[in-house]
Amino acid sequence: MNIVHNADDIQIEISSREAVTPKVSKLSSPARVVVELPATVMATPQNKIAVGSAGVKGVRIGMDGKTPPTTSVVVDLEQACAYELTPGPGNSFVLTLHTQAMAKAPAAEMKLQTASAKPAPAAPAVIKGNPARATAVAKPHDAFVPKKAATSAPVATAKLEAPKAAVPVATKVAADDKAAVATKIGEAPKAPKPEEKKWAMNGKRDPFFSPVVQQPTGSGCSTGKKCLEIGQINLRGVVHSESGFIAVVTNTLNKAYFLHENDPVFNGYVVRITGDSVVFQETVQDKLGKPFTREVVKRIITPAV
Repeated sequence: MNIVHNADDIQIEISSREAVTPKVSKLSSPARVVVELPATVMATPQNKIAVGSAGVKGVRIGMDGKTPPTTSVVVDLEQACAYELTPGPGNSFVLTLHTQAMAKAPAAEMKLQTASAKPAPAAPAVIKGNPARATAVAKPHDAFVPKKAATSAPVATAKLEAPKAAVPVATKVAADDKAAVATKIGEAPKAPKPEEKKWAMNGKRDPFFSPVVQQPTGSGCSTGKKCLEIGQINLRGVVHSESGFIAVVTNTLNKAYFLHENDPVFNGYVVRITGDSVVFQETVQDKLGKPFTREVVKRIITPAV
């Protein structure tokens, strides 16, 4: 998985070893985008990637534990945004999150409301009675205030009347005034929409977090009997002594050790030793992290000495 930060978006590239048909969905409360990969398993031990920029909190990866399992890639968002899923090179595809488009949308909407709030130009008033001034246009503020004559010559009185056809002006009614306008024209106000129900997931497992526990690999040390891992022990021989049988074993580095009954090792202990075998009691964990024990038998072809 690769995350690329661009100027207007964030791209998340998801790769797979074989062809996969992904399913993408958009969820809310909280806002997130989920990409489901059916019949796949995680190929990386890292299940959380922090982003913390451009409205993206981070990315989570997990499996649902079914057979076959489904791997889910969850992108946690600060708010909902537009997205698209496009195929990439080979068996990969790219999830593009247009995070900057949501940041620019409120500014564009405010600009549109400001432009629509400007009043439309007033219709010109028609002047009758004076042919010499028939082409003059009266301004809204001086339509009813006659100007004084520049000379003492008499001026014919102009009769002003409103235009016959009124020019329609588009008026944007605010959301709070819709109920008042509906009451004036005799229309009953619409009932408010009920709030959406929100479901709480308290006490339940996150379905996008894998319940499979990562098993530890190796004992982490290489010296001493307690560093011997039962799966990597090689039985080289069994020696008969006065106190009983003694098993000669080696580790992956071909270093020899002598084991007696009840001797502890890294993931268990020796139960019993016979002339041609050693029985171990091994403690392991299942995929969900629940511990259980089992017997492991190591045998040799050469009989005891």
